[in-house]
Amino acid sequence: MIALSDSPATVEFPGAATAPPDFYVVCKSKLALLFVSTSGFFLIYWFYRNWKLYRAATGNKVLPLFRTILGVFFVYSLFTKIDHRIGASNLKYRWYPRSLALAVILLACTGSALMWLPDVQIRFALSLLVLFLQTCCLLRVQNAINYLAGDVEGLGNSKLTFANGIWVALGLCWWGLAIIGFYVL
Repeated sequence: MIALSDSPATVEFPGAATAPPDFYVVCKSKLALLFVSTSGFFLIYWFYRNWKLYRAATGNKVLPLFRTILGVFFVYSLFTKIDHRIGASNLKYRWYPRSLALAVILLACTGSALMWLPDVQIRFALSLLVLFLQTCCLLRVQNAINYLAGDVEGLGNSKLTFANGIWVALGLCWWGLAIIGFYVL
């Protein structure tokens, strides 16, 4: 699923190779795999890494753990900070961060509201739709982050690690339990 080519599609930006990234750079297929296989729980790590790298890159006194725990309240802030860093780097990239932030917030609220649906099978199907839409939004944001870092394909973080494998395995166990719970019990 995650393949490396002989000619990576990277964009060279002045200073990109010498400075650490402002935000979490990751290959989109790796991100999608981790996000979907963990039923969206990977978003917690993704938020934390982005806030931690942002703090290191800017020196701003943000609290990554606090902003991760209350992630839904800081989605807009994170996305606009990514957009501002793109602008400050004299790069042009259209990705509609405000609309994506609104979509992520609404999808999070929708996902939470689905638990009140009485029909388990409809709830499960709609949860899958929400997860798909969240993945699409997250990948669009990751495109912007990777572009800013000068690693458009995210090849610097494209290989699955042992820890990633553990998370995927745990996530697949979770999916198995969810399917049993929704369709068998």
